[in-house]
Amino acid sequence: MDIKAAEQLVVTWAKEYRHELGLQGSNIEASYIWNPGGFVNQSYRLSDGETIRHVKFVQERKTPHLQQWALLSDHLTDRYHAPRLVQEVTQEVLPGYPYGLVFEFIDGMPLSAITDPTPMIPKVLRMLHQLHNDSQIQDVIASECVLSYAEALAEEYITRFEEDLEGIRAERHLLTFVTDQTLGWFDAELAVLRQLAQEMPCFQKQATDVVHNDINWQNILANDNHDLWLIDWDDLTVTGDAAMDYSVLLWPLYRKPEWPFWQEQVIGLAGKEVYERMELYFRFKLFDDVVDVLADFVEAETMTDVKEKTQKRAKEIHLRAYPEYLELYGSV
Repeated sequence: MDIKAAEQLVVTWAKEYRHELGLQGSNIEASYIWNPGGFVNQSYRLSDGETIRHVKFVQERKTPHLQQWALLSDHLTDRYHAPRLVQEVTQEVLPGYPYGLVFEFIDGMPLSAITDPTPMIPKVLRMLHQLHNDSQIQDVIASECVLSYAEALAEEYITRFEEDLEGIRAERHLLTFVTDQTLGWFDAELAVLRQLAQEMPCFQKQATDVVHNDINWQNILANDNHDLWLIDWDDLTVTGDAAMDYSVLLWPLYRKPEWPFWQEQVIGLAGKEVYERMELYFRFKLFDDVVDVLADFVEAETMTDVKEKTQKRAKEIHLRAYPEYLELYGSV
């Protein structure tokens, strides 16, 4: 993808619809926002020199997810400090991206860029606990689909891992730092993880939690006053597992000396059974760092402008996570 050409397409569209977007004049600029976690969506920063907007475009298969976000936008903004929706985009501004949402720009930094974000984590935990039991969201997007916690985990992680491995094998030649033995181990370990979820009693109950599903530190913004915003609600579901949210949020703190404090916080909010499921989610999260980043490495091959830094990041994460996983959970 040619990012400069895409930015120009976004500018042309923004100028035509500047009044609906709350922008003034014709001096509008668009800047691509690099997402180190993949390229399924396309995000841009729009500015007329005074007002700033954030626009996200998605492919056809992700359109229902963003439409759901639009439907719930006021509620998510009021209760969980999601960015305020400005406009839906129902035309194909970028080839292959037929839908999008425009939001007010949030002047904050991701928790991952803050020196010590831990004082803000308890507030996020409380917001998540409120979300997991949000009956208003359950009423709006009630689902007839009935999943167990094991099936919810499989839908979130295992299906994605299987897709990742298919893409990785198709472009095997790009991954010179991954051995054939390692590729074989991926399949064997994925089978082990699937079996563990199917056998643990705490994963057999019905999954009825309202979950964000991607509450990593990149998706939590904060300012100097410790105001918080939760962003990227694409994967919100009412058939999820609260343990998933807690595990993603607390992953950077797991196994640190202060971990018993955070363990106690989760058990106090959600109970011991949720924490028991979290322990398996942490294993999945580390496996995600082993495998999913390789799919990012492959996808970045077509993203010329960000290829180098995306592939460098992906390789570094894989080479750190793989030996760590083997040390914790078993050798090849």
